[in-house]
Amino acid sequence: MTPIKIFKGSDLYGELLDSFTIIEKIDHSLLDTDIISKSIYLDLVKMKFAGWRHRVNFKRKKKHTISEFFQDIVAFYLKAILPDEYEIELETKIGKTQPDIAIKKDGKYYFIIEVKTNIGWARPDNSLEDPHKEIKERVEGLSNNFNVPTENIIYIFEDHGNAGKEFSENFWDKKNHKPKNRPSDFPFSIIRPLFNGNDPYYWNHAKGFNKQAAYIELDETTIFNLAENNIVTKFEDIVKEILAADKNVK
Repeated sequence: MTPIKIFKGSDLYGELLDSFTIIEKIDHSLLDTDIISKSIYLDLVKMKFAGWRHRVNFKRKKKHTISEFFQDIVAFYLKAILPDEYEIELETKIGKTQPDIAIKKDGKYYFIIEVKTNIGWARPDNSLEDPHKEIKERVEGLSNNFNVPTENIIYIFEDHGNAGKEFSENFWDKKNHKPKNRPSDFPFSIIRPLFNGNDPYYWNHAKGFNKQAAYIELDETTIFNLAENNIVTKFEDIVKEILAADKNVK
């Protein structure tokens, strides 16, 4: 007997995962533009739009999560832009700490990035004397176990809006639709939200539009043009931060 070959997703899923290992290097001159940020925004919106379309067409009431794919997308673009002497590792565990992305240079751990789609466990606990005690201990643990200075540990958030209004107000001026200067107080000082509103499911739609039963039509040009006004932290600036972090390493 032969298998029933009616589900094409297994082959396509393999192609999706393989696409992360096919990396073309990005010219460093692009660090002085915002083209990488716009391209990541395009990637994420297209993926979330596909998820919305699937929800409607497949009658799925709850969306798929793309948190681990977001982690891999960040790593993919880092591999594409950082020089060859930088080595990117994902989910390396030392002691009780297992950061999303650890970056090596000259054989030593050099920079650590935690990648989040929402604030999750790091949400402030106002019942404590130090509401940010948990994230502070997390950073200290990563620093000690990987021998990386705390100055070289940051958090990349997909969207400023996935962690609540109070968190969002630290990074985004909703009234004027533009990013704010990054706060200097911990832990907001180490958090880099990339985007505003990168899920078309939650965009403002026409009155009466049932987004659970239908979806809008989107094309790459429309999405790419929207990116410019929805960048909170330029990915290019994060790469520059990584490249400039030598001064923190003893």
